[in-house]
Amino acid sequence: MEFQKQTDTHAVKRKIFGSTAEQAVDSDITLPEYYPDIAHVLKCSVRPQIYTIQTASDKITAEGAALLRILYCSEEKEVRCFEQTVPFFKTAECTLPDGAFAKARAKTEYVNCRVLSPRKMDIHGAISLAITAYIIENEPVICDCTGGGMQIKTQKAETGALLGATEKMFSLQETLELGEAKPAVGEILCADAEAQLQSVKLVAGKALLKGTLSVKTVYLCEGNTGNVETMLHSMPISQIVEIEGAEEEGIADADLTVTALQITAKPDAAGALRLLDAKACIAVSIDLYKEKEETLLLDAYSTEYEIETKEESLELKSICDRFTDTHLCRGEVDFAGCDVKEILSVRCTDITYTPVVSEGTIRLEGTVQLEILYCTTQGEWGVADKKLDYKYSRNAAAKNESLLANVHVRLSGVDYLLNAGDKMEVRVELEIEALLQTCETRRVLSDITLLEDRKKTAEAAALTIYFANGGESLWDIARQYNTTVSSVQKENGLQGEKIEEKCTLLIPRV
Repeated sequence: MEFQKQTDTHAVKRKIFGSTAEQAVDSDITLPEYYPDIAHVLKCSVRPQIYTIQTASDKITAEGAALLRILYCSEEKEVRCFEQTVPFFKTAECTLPDGAFAKARAKTEYVNCRVLSPRKMDIHGAISLAITAYIIENEPVICDCTGGGMQIKTQKAETGALLGATEKMFSLQETLELGEAKPAVGEILCADAEAQLQSVKLVAGKALLKGTLSVKTVYLCEGNTGNVETMLHSMPISQIVEIEGAEEEGIADADLTVTALQITAKPDAAGALRLLDAKACIAVSIDLYKEKEETLLLDAYSTEYEIETKEESLELKSICDRFTDTHLCRGEVDFAGCDVKEILSVRCTDITYTPVVSEGTIRLEGTVQLEILYCTTQGEWGVADKKLDYKYSRNAAAKNESLLANVHVRLSGVDYLLNAGDKMEVRVELEIEALLQTCETRRVLSDITLLEDRKKTAEAAALTIYFANGGESLWDIARQYNTTVSSVQKENGLQGEKIEEKCTLLIPRV
């Protein structure tokens, strides 16, 4: 029989490029004439925004801006918010093969604000921009071979095979109404958005995403009343993402990240600022898996010819658990003797987390950064920053020591209670979503070459006596004497593939 090899592919997501660059954020700000003079600054912050990321064969380009936000009080004890964007255009030079995709994430490193005069400020800060690129590589593996006297040792493995992966960006834009019960906008103080993925439907080559973008806008009411209102809106997300390898039976691990948000007040038909123009940029990351049985070729030899083999380490993953859970973070804010009359807004400005999996337990440790805008009984405005530490743990469905966790943590809600005037209890609800995989590395044969010019010489004896010990493998014995496992089993009336106890075997010649 002619020698033939049957191959399969094993897909692996590989990181092929990564760099982190710091982008300076410097600005000399002069307030426009329609803004009042600065008495004192309550908070100066920088929020990085990423609008697009583009790839070429020799570079990755990210375009965005740093959003400067200065919250200050005027001499008349009015709170005002001034914003300015500092655009950036970052290019990372690299070599990208066809099919590579990139992602970009940014965070604030620091910001300093110095008031030069009642109308001028000097801002110095920096953001860091992390750019990474990935490729899906299909590694060939041999799952069977026939002919040429080939004998193979295989093993079946249940795996969560990788079908594909991608990172895409899309934008949403919608005009939102305040509603009759809300007063018109005087000035927007801050805005935040959280993207929630509700479903992912897979079809051939595409992922259909459904979700919601929750937008929270805090604004000053018109008329210089000093009143602050909060408006909540929901924007539907419906996107089709092209992803090679997608099929209906696939399992999607997807996550949405808001990379940029812009909320602008605009007039309605009557001329009142009762409309909000909302624009958001969202990045979607998708990994696709499919449960399948893979055949692994562990060893091989030929009874007729010499062969050459190549080995490689194959990382086998299998989905063992997937869950969505909530975790409540609690803390107390001390306003240091300030007689707080009212809490005007509580916003979450950052969430960090580090997942650790050990002894069948997934653990998260991280922080939630809060910004609290308040007003005292004396009519003074203030901003307090509070960092909440949290810990979360959950037992995994599998107790495998080699567990991998792909974790997403997002804000679900914030609640608070003002107690004695200078203390506030705050509760932050986090939604935790995780996909857990067992991970095992196996040595397999990646290639076999039959050396037809090096034929083996048959043994002279038709039978060889072999004294076997208990626990020996028939595969090892057959390989040693260049025969087949089935021949040894038939000659000695054996059923299994291991020797149970000491015995004498007759090894037939093939």
